[in-house]
Amino acid sequence: MTTRSPRQVATFPIVLRELTILRVTDVTPNLRRITLGGEQLRAFTRDGLDLPAFATEGFDDHVKFFFPAEGADRPVLPGQNISSLEWPEDERPISKDYTPHRFDPEAGEVDFDFVRHEGGRASAWAMDAVPGRSAWIAGPKMSSSHPEGVDWLLVLGDETALPSIGRWLSEMPAGTRAKVFVEVSGEADRLPLPTEADADIVWLLRGGAPAGTTTLLEDAVRGLEWLPGDVFVWAAGEALTLKPIRRHLVGDRGVPKTHLDFTGYWRRTEPEAPDWSDEEEIAHERLHELADLGPGLAIRAAVTAGLIELLNQGVDTPAELALRSGADPSVLEPLLDYLARIEILESAEGRYTLAPVGQELAQDEHSAEEFHLSGIQAALDLSLSRLDETLRTGRPAYRTTAGLPVAAAVREDEHLAGSARAAAEDLALWVAPTLLSSYDWSSVTSLGAAGNGTGSFANALLKAFPELRIRISSLPSGLRTLRDTVLDTDVLPRVELLPASTLLPPAGESTLLLTHQLDRLPDEDARQVLADTAALLPAGGRLLLVEEILPADAPDPLVQLQLRCAFGSARRPVPDITALAEKAGLHLMDSRELGWDHHLWILEHLT
Repeated sequence: MTTRSPRQVATFPIVLRELTILRVTDVTPNLRRITLGGEQLRAFTRDGLDLPAFATEGFDDHVKFFFPAEGADRPVLPGQNISSLEWPEDERPISKDYTPHRFDPEAGEVDFDFVRHEGGRASAWAMDAVPGRSAWIAGPKMSSSHPEGVDWLLVLGDETALPSIGRWLSEMPAGTRAKVFVEVSGEADRLPLPTEADADIVWLLRGGAPAGTTTLLEDAVRGLEWLPGDVFVWAAGEALTLKPIRRHLVGDRGVPKTHLDFTGYWRRTEPEAPDWSDEEEIAHERLHELADLGPGLAIRAAVTAGLIELLNQGVDTPAELALRSGADPSVLEPLLDYLARIEILESAEGRYTLAPVGQELAQDEHSAEEFHLSGIQAALDLSLSRLDETLRTGRPAYRTTAGLPVAAAVREDEHLAGSARAAAEDLALWVAPTLLSSYDWSSVTSLGAAGNGTGSFANALLKAFPELRIRISSLPSGLRTLRDTVLDTDVLPRVELLPASTLLPPAGESTLLLTHQLDRLPDEDARQVLADTAALLPAGGRLLLVEEILPADAPDPLVQLQLRCAFGSARRPVPDITALAEKAGLHLMDSRELGWDHHLWILEHLT
């Protein structure tokens, strides 16, 4: 069974733009539309960086707005890197995500809708907005396509989701079958939603009830006459309201998680921060917080045992949780109590439910994978348990539960290897747009590739260059992951997947791409991989090497420690990788920054 999402993803460099408010229109009593424009909607240059034009390809794209603090004239802003933003350490910007409702590149205009509500800098800014003032935005950083290969759509949201729903309906292909439920305050908040789709649009009116307090959307879904065929469900709005709907769709309707896209745009309650008043007490509590291994291990155990997912499905008693998870009740009950103490769960009368932090853990599938004890992130984290020995010897000392060093486990444990590949593919998504513009790909008709992240790079390259063909070598399990979950269906016919037991790209190509291979190898092994790859190239052939580097400005010492403890390696600065390549018999033609702490080396084999 495939785990591929019906929506394809494209990523873009994240660009900070200063725009101007052109118009302000009250679309309904509770919805204000602000139209922005300006030269920075087009491609422009800032601080020596050539930055691309604004692009928004998905109906639910997110753009980050930056707002000034109360009493300030200008917002605190991040810095601009080549393809991402650099967040200031001293003062965090005030920001919030909004969806572009309409973008007209020819007119140079983009519309955003703001819901009127009491409190909050975003709403206050929107209500005070007048033409001529500046507005700072960043993004979108990614776009997801219209779902493909499904028979009908179920669309749910409150007024905060109206910009996405309205845009989606206007862009839906003619004949698309859709059931749409929109919850708003009252009759005056209904909007025209033109569409060529076969869409049944139902407005749910709260009738004076506060937003986020009704079950209108849930009741509508539970009472819906289900259409035949495969469904894709998109839902956005108040996070707590959406939770039981998602649980119903997965548990009662059997909708696969890959066919669900739920986003909590806002939450009706926020946890209060502790009010510390004594410096010694703050230091004492902070020390214990930093040294406490309990929360991280307890959370990981709960995720790995499936407890968080069961709780998200509504299983709430220790007896039923033990039965469904296979956990020992004598260990399970104190674990549940501890998770409640650290505010992952809430407990009352012997029943347990997810607290806000636990809900975030359940709803963010990336977090669930990150905290699963069989995944690569857990292996890196747990490798620090033998940091004392690595500190003495300089060699990795940690062994997995199977008794293997992490490097061997990544090769032999299919789940661990899959987790490592998935993390690399996610990261490659953000690097791919800059890679496209950093080399003359039009001169390449056939490319051999190997390494972590090759699927995301292949998707981007093949869509941009229709004449290109790519051959990818990897272990059979890695090729299966690429075929079933990473490579988009429209590019698969131009990809040849070659089973191999080495880290090397396939032979027979004059251009090779090697990605994310070196940071898990000590110097001597990294040099050997580069030398073996060079030997595959004909005279004058080129190796394109993409690696995550050790940044000069703000290296992450924790990552360096994890790599030392797990693999006996580290992220390297650019000169060190250049030196390894030259020792392997490769000549440096050029090297370029790709953003996201990634670098491209263009290397030639001279024989």
